[in-house]
Amino acid sequence: MSEESVLDDLEERETKGERTRRRLLELAIEQFGRKGLRATSVTEITREAGLTQAASYAYFENKAELFREAVNTDVVDLIASATAPLAETPVRELLPSILVLLAAKLDEHPLAVRVLGGREPEAMAQLRDLPALTDVRSMLATRLRAAQETGEIRADVDVVKLAAGIQVVILALLTTMTIGRGNAGDGADDTPPDVITGIIEVFDALLRPPV
Repeated sequence: MSEESVLDDLEERETKGERTRRRLLELAIEQFGRKGLRATSVTEITREAGLTQAASYAYFENKAELFREAVNTDVVDLIASATAPLAETPVRELLPSILVLLAAKLDEHPLAVRVLGGREPEAMAQLRDLPALTDVRSMLATRLRAAQETGEIRADVDVVKLAAGIQVVILALLTTMTIGRGNAGDGADDTPPDVITGIIEVFDALLRPPV
């Protein structure tokens, strides 16, 4: 077999592996979101993906790793759906806009809702360090720094520290919005409008350049 053929074969196998890994995550997100960590069997997930449980270890070392990756993937998708439309949003409106869009998308992400709502206590400790939330912090710092350069916001704000604080606010409010959500017969109320209004006013006052 030529070197070119070997490389083509390797690329094909890698692509198939990526598809298999993505399929496992999709099934894990669905089942963990519906039944929870303890009631979900890795055997059921791998069987539905057309794999043996032994074969699944090539992609995820154990159930805990599969759950962790499923949570992060679902949170990534949730946050991306709330931040992607905001490329042109003024930075002083960014936080409340993210929160409004997150609230609108929550029901599409039952696993994220389950974890953020405290129904998976084992996963709560990992929330703050989820790569998905770290990416949001980096995005916010970049947007804030660019707004400083154009004079849109105060020049004396430490944008890295502010972005970290905003990440905590987002996580705290997401937790508030998801408590009780997804339980049978018990839908959670949306964040009250006065809370969003208060966030808008505080965020704007914090960033507004001095007159």
